[in-house]
Formats: sequence, C-alpha cells, structure tokens
Amino acid sequence: CTLFAFSTENWSRPQSEIYALFKLIEKTASHYRQHEMVREGKIQIEILGNLDDERIPKGTRKELMALEMESRENCSRRRKDDDDHNVLTICLAINYGGRADILQAAQKLAQAIVAGEVPPNALNESEISKRLCTSHIPDPDLIIRTGGEKRLSNFFLWNAAYSELYFSNVLWPDFDDGALEDALLWYGKRKRRFGGRDDD
Repeated sequence: CTLFAFSTENWSRPQSEIYALFKLIEKTASHYRQHEMVREGKIQIEILGNLDDERIPKGTRKELMALEMESRENCSRRRKDDDDHNVLTICLAINYGGRADILQAAQKLAQAIVAGEVPPNALNESEISKRLCTSHIPDPDLIIRTGGEKRLSNFFLWNAAYSELYFSNVLWPDFDDGALEDALLWYGKRKRRFGGRDDD
C-alpha cells in the first residue's frame, strides 16, 4: 500500500499551503510513532522520495525518519519472536515524482556503465527497475485516484505499466471503508491479461 503524500510538483503550490502540508505530515508521523500497530511491529513504514531536499522542514524530516526506523525495528523484533508474523508495509511517497525517480535511476545506471560495473550491451528493464526508489516493493496491482481526477499525476510511472486504474469522485479525506470496498469490488471484476489474450 502506497500513499502519495507530497509530490515533486507540489513545490509549485503557495508557500503557506506547502508549510501547512508539511506540518500535517509531521503531526501525522509523530502520532503514528505511538500507534499500537506500529509499536507492536504489525505495520512497517517505508518512505519513498527524496527526504534530503533542504526545502523539507527539519522537524518533518526527523519525524518521518524516526517513524520509518522505529517501525522497521519493531517489525524486525516481532519477526524474531514469531516466524509466521505478517507485516503490512505502508509506503509514504513524499517529495516523490515518477519522472524524477526514473531520471535518478538512469543516472545511477549511467554511472555504473562508466565505472565498468554494467556492460552497455547488458542494458534491460531490470537494470533500471533495481535502481528505482521503489525497487524493494512489488508493482501495484491497483491504483486508486480520488477527487474526480483522471490522471496519474506523475505517480509510479514506471511501476504502473500493468496496474488497474480506478478513478473515484470521492475526495481523499472522505475516502472511507465503503469507498475502498467499492474500489476492491471493481478490481475483483477485472480480467488481468498483462498484454496477453483473454482465452474466454
């Protein structure tokens, strides 16, 4: 599960709105550090995007990094005690952009080629995929876009090649259990062919 909290394009918004968004992110991160599910190692938080950007308030960066680290440590400790322990991983995309992620992956790949680590004739999708910030998570099966918009808005451009796209008119703050159930019911009726043919 990945939540798009702040995109690289959101920097073009008014400064007051950016400030309010990061304050909300910081407050939410601080709250979830104390959440029972995180403290008991049932939820692991992963941050996707560039947190090293100096425009991100230090307090926000500190809370996000602490949330990610503490959730990872709690889950690791829980796994040691219970081999069958299941963890829900929630990724927060913050200062993330699909194009920016592809670009930084291409830059890393170019550096690897120059350094002789990757032969030019060995280039393939896998060499790019493993350098994306999303390399450690599977491609999404379902992408839900709320608020009546019918676009990806630079979200998971590489990863969304075969994702099912569900567009909802419900605004994100109002997207509740019922709205999620509607999306999952819609997804359940989809036939996923990944470029192949439907034999039915």
